[in-house]
Amino acid sequence: MTKIPATPWPLPQAWQVLGLLCLAAGGLAGCSPASDSPPAPSTSQQHQSPVAVARGKIEVDGGLLELATAIDGTVQQIAVREGQQVQAGQLLLKVHDEDLRAELAVAQSSYRLAQAKHKALAAKLPLLQTQLQRLQAAARDGAADLQDVDNAQAALRNAQSETEVAQAEVQLMQTKTQQLRERQRLYALHAPEAATVVHLRAQVGSQVHTSQAAMRLLPLRPLRIRAELNESFAGTVQKGMRASVVLDNDSATALPEARVLRINPMYGPSTLQDDAQRGPLRVVECVLEFETAPIHVRVGQNVRVSFHE
Repeated sequence: MTKIPATPWPLPQAWQVLGLLCLAAGGLAGCSPASDSPPAPSTSQQHQSPVAVARGKIEVDGGLLELATAIDGTVQQIAVREGQQVQAGQLLLKVHDEDLRAELAVAQSSYRLAQAKHKALAAKLPLLQTQLQRLQAAARDGAADLQDVDNAQAALRNAQSETEVAQAEVQLMQTKTQQLRERQRLYALHAPEAATVVHLRAQVGSQVHTSQAAMRLLPLRPLRIRAELNESFAGTVQKGMRASVVLDNDSATALPEARVLRINPMYGPSTLQDDAQRGPLRVVECVLEFETAPIHVRVGQNVRVSFHE
């Protein structure tokens, strides 16, 4: 009977060695599926290292609109609500104007009365002119007295004067009526442009003043970034330089790329950061515009900006 020679390792260990040899051979032969895919680019290859970084805040171009009434008074009507979008010229708020409306009604009545008076006087002029012409013709023929001619001339001149005075009264009342109507417009607050109502500071029955904003609007304009450059980066960033932007509390959410629109030539105190030991930091404000309009962002959100060559 033929004897089978004994293996130098236990059987499980032999299978493990064969498996390792197979894997090594496959790696040398390029049989692994992963070898067909190119290596993933490193982070430094994907993004160029920034030359400057800064904190910033999302703003609307030109800022928010703080609207105050043109006169002091009591609110009669509020025609909008917070969060509502409004169009240019839309009524927002109205102040009580009873006294003005009463004065306007009197002026309109006086204007109509002056028009009627002028119309009646003007209607007499052709008749007086015809009568004068007839008397003048009769006087030339010796059929009329010259005194009658003089009387007719005086009557025509008086009628013409009264008509001119009446015309002046018409113009005066017309001007007064127009002025009161213009003044009445001051009692209403209208939207200067398309916007969203973000804050109402008045309510029906409350007092409004010209020195205090009655409401705040967010105009429908492009969003901007106002970043604060530290003194050490002030000379590094230039107009037109591109920048990447991420939310300050969510670095994984990238916003559209932005470009430097303008740089403030003056230093100023920081409004976004502070050094407890040295006090307010001196910064240079930098305004950037997005290449494309961002979505899911709000005015006032803090962002981090990385500037690139």
